[in-house]
Amino acid sequence: MKRKSLHQETDDRGSLIILVLCLFTILLTASLALIDISDNFLAKRQLIEIGEVAITRAAHQISLTRYYSGNILMDNSGADGSQFRIPIDCGKSFISFSDEISTSNLRGRSVVIESWSCSNDQVTATLSVELTPLIKIPLIDAAGNTDISVTVAATSIIGGIRG
Repeated sequence: MKRKSLHQETDDRGSLIILVLCLFTILLTASLALIDISDNFLAKRQLIEIGEVAITRAAHQISLTRYYSGNILMDNSGADGSQFRIPIDCGKSFISFSDEISTSNLRGRSVVIESWSCSNDQVTATLSVELTPLIKIPLIDAAGNTDISVTVAATSIIGGIRG
């Protein structure tokens, strides 16, 4: 009858402990990566909300000169073509937009206007913010900060029948 030596039993248990530690490390790293990805997604959504508020305010800046002079764009989406877009004052629109953005911040970081476009009766802007990661993982997260960028756009409101 052969007996197992004490040394052989220890070898089996040791390999199982190494396997469990490796799987735990992989699971922990995957969990931290998932938290970081989710945090970036949430930050992007928050930046979109900031941009939507500002771009909506900017789209409501009416060019009274164009409005009363009749220099407006017709919107052919109506059945009889009787709708028109209210003209936007691009200068006032940018001031309104930049004022709104300057008072906003995302997690204590200032939001930067990367680009601005105002043509006819549509405004478009690109915003960005640089955030520090929620969880810093040494060696894996060597890049440091995360840049998040979004583009928002709006057109002016549609007016009724012009008389």
